[in-house]
Amino acid sequence: MPRNNLDLLSLLQEHGAVVEGHFVMPSGFHSQTYIQTSLLLQHPNLAQKIAQAMSDKFPAKADVVMALTPSNSVLAQEVARVRGARAIFASKDDKGQMILKHNFVIKPGETVLLVDDVTVGGRKVLRAETLVKEAGAKVMGIAVMVDRSMGILPLTIPLRALLSYPIQTFTAKDCPLCASGVPVQEVDDLNKEADHD
Repeated sequence: MPRNNLDLLSLLQEHGAVVEGHFVMPSGFHSQTYIQTSLLLQHPNLAQKIAQAMSDKFPAKADVVMALTPSNSVLAQEVARVRGARAIFASKDDKGQMILKHNFVIKPGETVLLVDDVTVGGRKVLRAETLVKEAGAKVMGIAVMVDRSMGILPLTIPLRALLSYPIQTFTAKDCPLCASGVPVQEVDDLNKEADHD
């Protein structure tokens, strides 16, 4: 039996992590579906299985596993444990720029595997790639739990997801949910640390 035979969609559904409604994402776009991966990652046994499956997507050696947000530090820790690598996470400064805090350092010449729970537009991945390259290190790729994108992402590194779950998003002006008067629920109300953009 292969190690990565994980049915992530079933797990998300079983744990109530696929939420329907009218959501404003941190990116500003509107969506009728929100995926709250923290409901899975709160269970260590599931986090371990997810981390193993994500790690299997990139079998080459990585020195560092970096989460794109503090809220995904658990994910980075578990993937790093599988790989025998260091685990760090990126943060934001006062201007919203992606930086490393907590004395985290990426050394020149190191290979970094990025991890994230949900990718929608790829902007966060691009910022992380820039951060790693500015440190003189190499980005192996980005392993994600769920790829929500509707098309080709503007990435120069490989993105490998456990689940492709494209969901249409809208600007506020073009949102049919707004036009229908469906009440808006802020994503931050569901997950204060989410940063899916």
